[in-house]
Amino acid sequence: MGINQSNLALTGFDYVVAVTQDSINSALDDYLYEGLEEKTLCFVYNSSNIPTATCFKSFVEQVGTDPFSVPNNTPSADPRVQALNNAAFAFAIKAKLGLPPGVPPTKLPDIIQLSPGQSAVTYTLLFSEFIGTQLLFGPRGSVTWFNEAQPFGMAWCFSGNVSLDFQASSFANLPPDVQKRLNGLGNQEEFSVQQLYYDLNSSDLEQQFQFVDSPMNSALNTFMTADFINTYWKALGGNEVLGYGAKRIANVSSSGLAVTNLNFFVPNAVGNEAAPLTLNYLCATNNDVLPATTHANFGWNWIEPNEVASYDGAAALNRKTFAGYIGNALASYMKNNCLSPFVRVWLKGAIPKYSWSMTAGQTPTVSIPDSGEVILSVSYEADSKDQAGSDGDLGKMELSTSYSLNASVSGSQITVVQHLVIYVYIKHLATSASGNVVDIQIIDTYSLGIDDNGTLKVDKHLPETTNNSKDPKANDFLNFWADVNKIISDVATWAQSIASTNLQTVPIAAVQNFVFPGGATFTFTDVGFSDGQDLVSHIAYVSTANLNQQQARAEGGKRS
Repeated sequence: MGINQSNLALTGFDYVVAVTQDSINSALDDYLYEGLEEKTLCFVYNSSNIPTATCFKSFVEQVGTDPFSVPNNTPSADPRVQALNNAAFAFAIKAKLGLPPGVPPTKLPDIIQLSPGQSAVTYTLLFSEFIGTQLLFGPRGSVTWFNEAQPFGMAWCFSGNVSLDFQASSFANLPPDVQKRLNGLGNQEEFSVQQLYYDLNSSDLEQQFQFVDSPMNSALNTFMTADFINTYWKALGGNEVLGYGAKRIANVSSSGLAVTNLNFFVPNAVGNEAAPLTLNYLCATNNDVLPATTHANFGWNWIEPNEVASYDGAAALNRKTFAGYIGNALASYMKNNCLSPFVRVWLKGAIPKYSWSMTAGQTPTVSIPDSGEVILSVSYEADSKDQAGSDGDLGKMELSTSYSLNASVSGSQITVVQHLVIYVYIKHLATSASGNVVDIQIIDTYSLGIDDNGTLKVDKHLPETTNNSKDPKANDFLNFWADVNKIISDVATWAQSIASTNLQTVPIAAVQNFVFPGGATFTFTDVGFSDGQDLVSHIAYVSTANLNQQQARAEGGKRS
């Protein structure tokens, strides 16, 4: 069943984006194809013999020797090695994150590996270029020069676990600006592979990393373990690995639904053993409280085995969140139909006089059910009465109003039913008349589609209007005393004029202006309502290589 089983109202999450492990790896491969910016890092020993970062360019200008130009195993007596030693050189690294040249795509290790029931992922850094240089000090003051690079056709991998639990105390203790940078909120990049790669590469979140696939028992392995991991990695002090930063995609419409909190989790796959694991972005919107990940083992699969070749993942919007969005979009319109009546009856001599008014803009009662096809229910009722004489024997008047709006969803359709009633009762001396001078129901039906960027496309059907209003000129009123006819006719004409101005078919913009969060990252391929009435869509990463990636998956290849 896949996303048709989505029922986020049971979990409390406002919005969930789920992407498969293979789709993330394919998108990251595509992103890293050209490699990121090359970075050079240089460390020298301070007075306490602790490696300390220094400016590589300034160091080379001062010493007159580029350590990367000195071949491996150059004798310690060489003037260049002596110059570096005298300058307290410790080690230097030249690295470029990317895909290792000469390694076939199907032989590349997974950049991320997901584990069910966790917010941590196993992450492997790949380098399109990696060179390490170091002065190795041995017994009796001996010095060995080390300079080794990742060979063509081989991948030196830096691998470990990264905790993406943004509800953990370790994350909460980070400075607010660092938290904001890591969750990417407010820059349209929350779900992008660029932002995910930024998070994976942030030393604020790194844990338990080590080099693998480098020659064991070699100087390189010693260097990587002793210096790169334990010294260089920690020396970053919270900065991004190799200075990487997330980049924003421009010219994409922002969603009207702001993601205000986010966390990661990998739920257990259910049913068919071939169902893929997915990395879930668990989202709160509009400053709602984000539930704990204990609520995120959903009990359904976002992507089923037969969908893997067609989609990278799925997006689901909680029915209550979507209902709240529609309610907010229609708030001013609905208030305009919530009419507070006022009547006054008094005597002028022995003759009763009447005055009446209604004030629009009242606040209705709004209900957003947890289940069922009705996702939004709005109602307002008000009444005003007055009388003159003993117990109203000379004159009475009552004016009451009621307005309701119910929005229901099914399949790919939204149906909105409105009903406005204005009731009038007039008693003049011994004669009275009453009726619903306004009784109008309007049914609007919308069929939904979606564009690539996640904007809803709405086909509005012709509205169905039922008018059961009583005409004061009809026979119902002709047998009453002329003064009553005149008064109720005036009230009816006035009330119907207000209704014709205020009550309209629901503005299409209330639905059509909705944009799924993530339009800067994903192509949205379809849209509809799940059995739990969540608004759901299958998604694919925005990439020039999407078609190739999907074809490769369909043919059984690991990645394009």
